[in-house]
Formats: sequence, structure tokens, C-alpha cells
Amino acid sequence: MDISKTPNKDKPRPLPTWLRLRMAASTLMSPSHRRGAGNVIVLPFNTRVVKLDVRPNEIAAMEFVRANTTIPIPKVLEIHDRQPDGTAHIVMSHIPGRDLEQVMVDMSSEQVAGVVKELAGYLSQLRQLGKDVVNGEKRDSIIGGVGGIPGHDIRLGLNRPWGPFQTITEFHRYLRFNEPLQHWTNDDVKAVHSKPEGHYKIRFTHADIAPRNIRVGKDGKIAGIIDWEFAGWYPEYWEYVKMAYAGALQRPGWKMWSDAIEAEEGITKYKDELKADEAIQLRAGPFPYDNMP
Repeated sequence: MDISKTPNKDKPRPLPTWLRLRMAASTLMSPSHRRGAGNVIVLPFNTRVVKLDVRPNEIAAMEFVRANTTIPIPKVLEIHDRQPDGTAHIVMSHIPGRDLEQVMVDMSSEQVAGVVKELAGYLSQLRQLGKDVVNGEKRDSIIGGVGGIPGHDIRLGLNRPWGPFQTITEFHRYLRFNEPLQHWTNDDVKAVHSKPEGHYKIRFTHADIAPRNIRVGKDGKIAGIIDWEFAGWYPEYWEYVKMAYAGALQRPGWKMWSDAIEAEEGITKYKDELKADEAIQLRAGPFPYDNMP
């Protein structure tokens, strides 16, 4: 479903009364049902979840992944109050279990490694998705969101959509704040960004794989992968780079996570690309793209 090309011109519809009542009841019954920054609310009886102000690329990514893989992810059940920019409120199925981040401190390194091995299989499914779907037709993928729409990744702008880009060369130039490569003196950036077009493949990427976004069941197996806000088509190295940033966070149990990622043979490592991206961030800070012209 392409929800960005033809924005709804009708007056935005409010959330239905029953949904607003259930959201209010959930918040009153248990504050713990409100997740994240407050835009995700688990409704009573734990069967559905409301997520507010969802960007179009997230909805498109979730529908694309459910249709083309066996990865357990939430199902989008309803879309409400769509805005001209495609932003909407959604109702989706609830993934049972607990966030890996919550239980990892009580797990052994072997158990965490088992989760990561299972994760590697799911990431492999994403990386095997070779064709995008634009208006119902399969086409070669370009850098951006599903269906040729702009992407979103907090690494590339806090509130700024970006792309789509026809080539990885264009994406790399955007990473450099649209500066020519000859203006950069860092050898890591020059080495990665001077690679010829075609050196890197375009792969479908979750772009926020971290323990907080992996739900596990009582058996220690992955029950679902959530939060597809940044998902889309990226250079093949982007998944690893983003996972490495998550692993660097100093939180209880996360060293086991980082060690398991590095030890897992099913996850390709991109050390040079990570160093290049670290150099770019060091030069300009974490959110320079919002201020770009």
C-alpha cells in the first residue's frame, strides 16, 4: 500500500470513540501499558496495540515484511486519522512476551547467543528481499522507504525524511552533508565512499535492531521483532552499523548482546564502514541533517 503518493484530502478523521475509551482505560489500569515515549499503548487484555503518529514508511515496511517473509512482526489491523504527509495512528496486533532488554540481565551468554543466532536467520530473510513493490509492481529497489517513498532514520535526521536516492553514491553524498568527497580528509570515509557503484548491494534493513525491539517468549525464543520506524532499503552494511551503535550503549546485559553479534557467523560484519560512519558523526554531531538546506 502506497500511502504517501496520494494523501487523503478529506478532513482527518478522529480516532473512533471505542478506541479512545480503550486507550484511556489502558492508561488508567496500568501505566506500564504505555511504552516508549508514550506513543505506544497496549490496550486492555493485551490483544492489540495503538501506535500514534506513525510515519508512512513504517506502515509500508510492516506490510511489506509480513507479505514477503516469515518474520514474526505485528500486523497492522487499522489505520486512522491519516494526515496529508501520510502520518497516521495505527492499531496493530500485540506480540506476546517481554522485550529482550528486560530479561537479558537474567540470561546466560549462551542464551543470548541463541537469540542472536535466531535473529541472524530473520535478518537473512530481509537481505534476500531483492525487489521493491511500487504501485503493485515489482521493481529494482532504491535507497529509501518501501514503494519508492522517502525514508526515515534518526541517524539521518531527527524529524526529517530523506531520499529516496537512486544510487548508493547519492546516499553517501547525503551522509557527508552533500559535501564533495574531496573536501574530506578522513581516510576511512574516503575509502568507503569512493567505492564504485555496485560494490555495495541494496538490502532491506530494519535499521534499529536492538534488545528493546526484540520480543522473547518464556522459552527464550524470539516471539517478534517490533518498531519498524526506520526500516527500508539501505546499503548492505547499514544493518550492522546500526546494531553496533546499539551494542555500544552501556546498559545491563548489553555487552553480552554485543559479544553475541560479533561472534555470530550468520551476521556479516562491516568494520571499515562502521569506522567511516563514526568519523562522519564525530565531525558533525548526532543530528546535523535537520539543519541541512
